[in-house]
Amino acid sequence: MVLLLSLCAALNNIFMKESRYLSLSNSVLAFILFFYLIFLVLTSNPFMIFEVSPLNGSDLNPLLQDPLLVIHPPMLFTGYVFYAITFSFVIAGIFTNFDKELFKIIKLWAGIAWFTLSLGILLGSMWAYYELGWGGYWFWDPVENVALMPWLAGTAFTHSLTFSRNKVFLSWMVFLGILTFLLSILGSFIVRSGILNSVHSFASDPSRGVFLLSLFALFSLVSLGLFFWRSNFLHSKWPRFMSRNYLLVLNNIILMTILLIVFLGTLYPIYYEVVYNEKFSVGPNYFSELITPAVFALIILFTAEQFPKILSMDKLKLFIILAVATIAVLIMNSFSMGLFLSGIFLAILIFKAIFDFLSKKKSLKIHKVLGHLAVASLTFSILLNHEFSKNIDFKIKPNDEVEFMGTNLIFKSADVIQSQNFNSVVANFEVEDEGKYFNIVAEKRRYKVGGVITSETGIAPYITKDYLVVLGDLKPDGSWVVRYSIKYGIMMIWMSSCLLLLSILYGTVRRHDY
Repeated sequence: MVLLLSLCAALNNIFMKESRYLSLSNSVLAFILFFYLIFLVLTSNPFMIFEVSPLNGSDLNPLLQDPLLVIHPPMLFTGYVFYAITFSFVIAGIFTNFDKELFKIIKLWAGIAWFTLSLGILLGSMWAYYELGWGGYWFWDPVENVALMPWLAGTAFTHSLTFSRNKVFLSWMVFLGILTFLLSILGSFIVRSGILNSVHSFASDPSRGVFLLSLFALFSLVSLGLFFWRSNFLHSKWPRFMSRNYLLVLNNIILMTILLIVFLGTLYPIYYEVVYNEKFSVGPNYFSELITPAVFALIILFTAEQFPKILSMDKLKLFIILAVATIAVLIMNSFSMGLFLSGIFLAILIFKAIFDFLSKKKSLKIHKVLGHLAVASLTFSILLNHEFSKNIDFKIKPNDEVEFMGTNLIFKSADVIQSQNFNSVVANFEVEDEGKYFNIVAEKRRYKVGGVITSETGIAPYITKDYLVVLGDLKPDGSWVVRYSIKYGIMMIWMSSCLLLLSILYGTVRRHDY
C-alpha cells in the first residue's frame, strides 16, 4: 500500500507537474505516507531478522490457495489507495477553489478508484461462490460489508461530481470525498483487528488493529476539522426542483441511506457487546429487507431520468406519480413482486436505450445508460436467484440417483487421488435436465501439512441457472453426504456486474469537458 501510494504520487508529479494543486496534494499524501510508514515499521517491520529459521513453514490456508485470492485483496486495497489520491486533491480544493482543472483530476482518480474497488468486490464474490461451498456470492459478512461501505460512499461521490461542478451542494461533494477515504481506513481496521468474527478473517492482529484505529481517529479529526473550518468558503446552492441535478441529489440521499443501513448492521454488534457484555449478530434478512426498497427507489430514479417530460410535469401530476412509486417501493418485501417490477423497469430501460441509440440522440451518454441498465439487470438477477434457487441434502451411493426440481443427479463414481499438496476424493456426477446430460466433478481434499479438510464445489454454469454439487462426509454404509443446488441467475449476476464495470471504465476514460 505504501509503495503503491508513493508510485501514484510520483505519477502525479510526472503528468500533472503544471497543476497548481500538485504541491498541496503532495503535502497531504506525505502526511498519510508518514503515518503509514510508522505503522509498517512498528507492526510489520520488513527489515526484522528471524533469529531462528523454522525448518518447515506453516502451510497456507487452503481457502487462500486460489488464483482469485491473488487478485481480490490487492484490488480492494488498490481501490483504497486511489481514494487516498482523490482525498488529497479534495483537501487541496478546500484550500484553493474547485475549478474545471481540479474537477477533471478528481473525476479521473475517483473513476479509477471506483472501478478498482468494484472489480475487487466482484472477484471476492466469485471466489466465495465457488470456493466456500455454500453456493452463495454475498452473505453480508462484516468483512464484505466494510468493503461495500467505501464503495457506496465512492459511488455517491462520483455522482456528486456531476452536480457539484455547477456549485450545487459543493460542500456535500467534499464531505463524500473525505468520508470515502475514512471508510477505507475503517475497513482496514475491522479486517486486520479481528474485532468482528468473519469467514474472511485470515490474518487478524489486535495490535495492528489498535494502530489502524488510531490512524482512523487522527485522519478523521484532521480532515473533518479542515472541512468544517473551510466550509464557509465552499459556496453551494440548491438544485432546481425535479431537475437532473435534483435527481442526482436524491440518488446520493438513497445511497447514503443504504450506507447507513450497512454501517449500523455491521458495527451494532460491537456496541451491543461493549454495553451488554453479550454476543450479538445481525442476520442477512436485516440487510436484504431494508436495502431492497432503497435499490428500487434508485431504479425508479434511473427510469425517470430517461424521460425528461416526466420531470417537466406540473407538481400535482408529479406528486401522483411519486406517490405511486413510493407505494411500489413499500411493497418490495415481497420478492415475487420485486422480481416482477424489476423486470418491468429493466425492460423500460432497455427499450429506451435502444430507441435513443437508433435515433442517434446527441445527448446520449453511453456509460450512464450502460451503468443504469447494469444496476437494473443486477437487481433483477439477484431477486431471480433469491426467489427460485433451491438446494437439497441427502445420502447417496455410487450408481444411485436422486430427482430434484425436474432434474436427475446420478452418482457415477468416487476416486481417491494423491497429489503433492493434498489427498482427495474426486466424485463424478451426471445431471439429466430435460433430455440434456452433462457432468459435474466435486472434490473433497485433505491437505498434508495442516490436515485441513475442504470441499471443492462442482459447478455446471449456464446462462439462466447453475448446477452445484458439494461432497460431504463418507458414512459407514458406504454412502456420501451430498448437497445438490440449482442456482438461478448467477451467470446474469456476473454479466451485469461486468457491464457495470465497463460503464465505470468508459465513463472514466472518455473525454468530457468540465
